[in-house]
Amino acid sequence: MLLRAVFVLALALFVSFPPVVARGSGARPQAAGLLLFNGKVFTADERGSLAEAVAVEGSRVVAVGTTRELRARYPRARAIDLGGRLVTPGFNDAHIHFLGGGLSLLRVDLNGARTLEEAKRRVAARAKELPAGAWVTGRGWDHTLWGGEWPTKEALDEAAPDHPVFLQRVDGHVSWANSLALRKANVTRETRAPEGGEILRDARGEPTGILKETAAGLVARVVPDPTAAEMLTAIERALAEARRYGITSIQDNSGYETTKLYRRLKAEGKLTVRVSEWQNFEDTVEELKRQRAEFLAFNDLPERLRLGPLKGYVDGTLGSRTAAMLAPFADDPANSGIPRRPPEELKRMIAERAAEGFQIALHAIGDRANRIALDGFEEALRQNLRPNYYRASREDIPIQRGETPETRSHFLTSWVRFRLEHAQVVAPTDFARFRDLEVVASMQPSHAISDKRWAQDRLGEYRVLGAYSWHTMLAHGVRVAFGTDWPVEPISPYLGLYAAVTRRSTDGDPPGGWWPQERLSMAEAIRCYTAGSAYASFDEGQKGRIAVGMLADLVVHSQDLLTIKPEEVLNTEPVLTVFDGRVIYEKK
Repeated sequence: MLLRAVFVLALALFVSFPPVVARGSGARPQAAGLLLFNGKVFTADERGSLAEAVAVEGSRVVAVGTTRELRARYPRARAIDLGGRLVTPGFNDAHIHFLGGGLSLLRVDLNGARTLEEAKRRVAARAKELPAGAWVTGRGWDHTLWGGEWPTKEALDEAAPDHPVFLQRVDGHVSWANSLALRKANVTRETRAPEGGEILRDARGEPTGILKETAAGLVARVVPDPTAAEMLTAIERALAEARRYGITSIQDNSGYETTKLYRRLKAEGKLTVRVSEWQNFEDTVEELKRQRAEFLAFNDLPERLRLGPLKGYVDGTLGSRTAAMLAPFADDPANSGIPRRPPEELKRMIAERAAEGFQIALHAIGDRANRIALDGFEEALRQNLRPNYYRASREDIPIQRGETPETRSHFLTSWVRFRLEHAQVVAPTDFARFRDLEVVASMQPSHAISDKRWAQDRLGEYRVLGAYSWHTMLAHGVRVAFGTDWPVEPISPYLGLYAAVTRRSTDGDPPGGWWPQERLSMAEAIRCYTAGSAYASFDEGQKGRIAVGMLADLVVHSQDLLTIKPEEVLNTEPVLTVFDGRVIYEKK
C-alpha cells in the first residue's frame, strides 16, 4: 500500500508539473512555429535550471532543451539564433497603474524636477499650450528634492495664473493645487477634511494648496475626466512601453471600467500584455458582484484579460508622512501618519468580501498599517470563510473540505492569497505572520533606492531595519512578487532588478548598498518578477516559468543578467520580446 501511495503521488506531481527539459533527440520532426536556440535559457524554476533552446507552437512552449536536439526536432520552425544571449520568462509587473502611467505620458511630467523653480517652469510651459481656463494636470513632483518644505498654491499661481492646476506628488498620495483650482472646488478655510485626509493650512487657517490622502478628492472631483479617446491613446502608449521593456503581464490598478478599453484593444489585436485588472475594495459587495457577473458574461479569453483582486488602502506613504506607524516619525514626533479607516471597520470589510470569494490586495506602507491589515486577514480566516471563487476562470482550483481546523486554515490561506501591496515597513514580529497567514508581499524594489535619501530620518535607526526587506521576507518563506508601481516609479523592470541586487542609487551610492543584508541574488530577483508575480495572481500553472505547456511569453536580454556586474544591469534592455508565441518587439 505504501509503495502504491508513493507511486500515485509521484504520478500526480509529474502530471501537474511537466518536466522542464524535453528530451528525445531521436524523435521524428515535429511542428513548432518558433525556435529560439543557441541561448542561455533561465527557466525561473526553483532549481534555477538552465537550457539552450526553447520551441514554441501557437501560444505555448512545447520543448525546452539543447540546441542540437531541438533544431533536429523542429527543422521547419522559424529559427532565431540568440548568439548566447539570456532568455527569461516575460516580466510580470505585479503592481502597476497602467492607464495612469499612459496618461502621465500625456500630462505635465514633474519627475526629476530638482527644484521648485524647475517644476514651475514645466507647469508654465504646459499652460502656454492650453487655452485659458483649461486644467493643467500632471504628477511626479517630490518636495524632498526641494529641501522638504511643502510647496504652496502661490507658486502655482505664478506659473499658471489663468489655469486651474492640480498636480499629484510622485507617490500619488498628496496633491498640489493652485488658487483657481481650490476656488473651482469650493475648498475654503471652512472646508473640513474627509476622514483619512488632511488639508494643510497656513497661519491664518487658509488652505495652502496641499491636500493629503482622501482630501485630494475635494479637488479631483471637479477635474474633467479624460475622454475615451485620451484614455485609449494613453493605454496604447503604455503598451508600447511595456513591449520595449519586456513586460508581458500586468496586474493593474486602473479600475473596472478600464476593462472595456482593454477588450476593444484585444478585439483589434493590439493588446500585447496579459491583464489582471483590479476592482475597488471600497465598492459595495453588490456592486463588485455585479461587475464580476457582467465581466464574465462577455469575456471570452481569460488568458488575456480577467479580473483580479480588490484593491484597497490602509494608509498613505512615507514620503508624505501619511504612512500609519506604530510610533511617531523620527523626524516628526507629533505625527504617526493617517490610517484610512478604523481597524474594526477594515476587519469587517475584509471578512465580508472574502466570504464572497474575492482576493484582497491592500496598500500598506507603515508598520502599523501592515499590522492592521494582517489582523484583518487573520480575523477573516478565523471566521473560517470559504471563498467561492468565480469558477468560470478557476475551474482548476479544487474546493475541498478539511477535516480539522488546521487543515481548513491551510486550505483557505492557500487559495485566498491575501496580498499586501508595498509592505515597506514591517515590525520584526510580523514577518512570520506574513508566512503563517500565507500573505503575498507585493513589493517594488525601486522604492528603496528612491526613498533612501530620507527614509532613515523618517524611521530612525532601529525601525529602518524592517524597511524594504524583501530578503527577510524570502528568508521567512514569504511569497514575494515584484512590480514597478508605474508611474510612481519608472516602468523599467531593469531598475527594479538593479535595486533588488544592489540597494544602491543609480549613481552607485552607497558603494556597499543601503542595508546590504537585504540584497537578493539576480536569480532570486528575476523569479520575484516572474514566478513570484504569477503566484500572486493564481497563474503559476500558466506563466512565470519557461517549461513545457506554459504560455510562450519570453524576453531575450541584451546582456547576461546572471553574470554581468550589477551596475551594467541599468544598461540592459530586451532585444526581443515574445508574447503569446509571437515576436512583438525587436530591438533595431
